[in-house]
Amino acid sequence: MKHIKNNEFLFTDEDGQKRIFLREKYFDFVCQLITDFFEKKIIQNEFYDYFVNLLNDLEDYEGVDFINHQIPLHWALCIIQNKHTIDSFTAEEYERFKIFSLKFKKQNNITSIILDYNIST
Repeated sequence: MKHIKNNEFLFTDEDGQKRIFLREKYFDFVCQLITDFFEKKIIQNEFYDYFVNLLNDLEDYEGVDFINHQIPLHWALCIIQNKHTIDSFTAEEYERFKIFSLKFKKQNNITSIILDYNIST
């Protein structure tokens, strides 16, 4: 299976602030959504490769913004279905996702996938 090249991606946001995108943590979170939230096996399909390439080939803020435009739950479903999906989520599923997200952040000792550069250095 393809993996993420580097844990962190340094970029400048639209306001000129330096930020760090924790791409490996984001990838890990999406993978845990697949295996633990949806209880599916991760299969290295075309969409999985597409997603890994998106994370590995980031060049600037627009790339991070494109990934963050969708919630990780969306990316997990896209990998499971091997296509861009337009599926929506019920209120119950979204509440379960929020709880799952909080647990992931606590287990990984992070508050966000995007950090201020000044705080983390």
